[in-house]
Amino acid sequence: TETGLDKQQIAGIGIGCTGPVDSERGLVQNPYTLPTWDDMPLVGTLVERFALPTLLVHDCAAAALGEYWAGAGRGTHNMIYITVGTGIGAGLILDGRLYRGIGLLSGEVGHQVLDVNGPPCYCGARGCWEMFAAAPAIVRIAAERATDSSPLLRLAGGQREAITARLVSQAADEGDPTAVEIMDQTAFYMGVGIANLLNTLAPEMVVLGGGVMQSWARLAPTMLRTIHERDGMIPFDRIQIVPASLGLNAGVTGAARALLDHLEGKL
Repeated sequence: TETGLDKQQIAGIGIGCTGPVDSERGLVQNPYTLPTWDDMPLVGTLVERFALPTLLVHDCAAAALGEYWAGAGRGTHNMIYITVGTGIGAGLILDGRLYRGIGLLSGEVGHQVLDVNGPPCYCGARGCWEMFAAAPAIVRIAAERATDSSPLLRLAGGQREAITARLVSQAADEGDPTAVEIMDQTAFYMGVGIANLLNTLAPEMVVLGGGVMQSWARLAPTMLRTIHERDGMIPFDRIQIVPASLGLNAGVTGAARALLDHLEGKL
């Protein structure tokens, strides 16, 4: 209504949703972060309401398509989009197409194991990448380490439960040594996880998005140094590692691209 389009001009509805999702059946299957939506027939509900072709994909896949089509990844053929926020996920563009995998699932890179004796993860393993570098890990470690007199706790109003990853980054910028250490540790683990993916896939580009990567200036030096310390087998200097350029629009842009690709039989 707001755009002045009528229904005949709308190709369909594309959805990017935090995963796991079942793209084949159009179901949200994420009891971890969307517990009340588990097994929700999202596609069926929208098709019944709007009578338009509707596609559900993982939000990282959508964002990857957005950055590949209209953002930082334009002109590449092999690209990894990684989002770092509540979790760590990825969308893989291989030979110019979104890689889907068995059951149209792929991209759960946050569950690569960095330390088999590390903290337990909700996926059932221990020491997953998410447990060291995603926002909840930053918050958990900061709440454990912040001293009563720290700038971080002051920013959180003296309440450890009010600490956020954004506040940890802000405290680091203000010189809080504990916050600086936590952000450097986060950057190190980001570098280790990315280097693992580069050694496996050797893409042309890695695009980094998500809330945690809003602290690019703080994280990039240690992260990039850690990556390049691990380039003995693959020439990492030929791989671009850049921040996402579409911001919050990556997902909606990519969801549109996913729908169009689906209608053209390319997805």
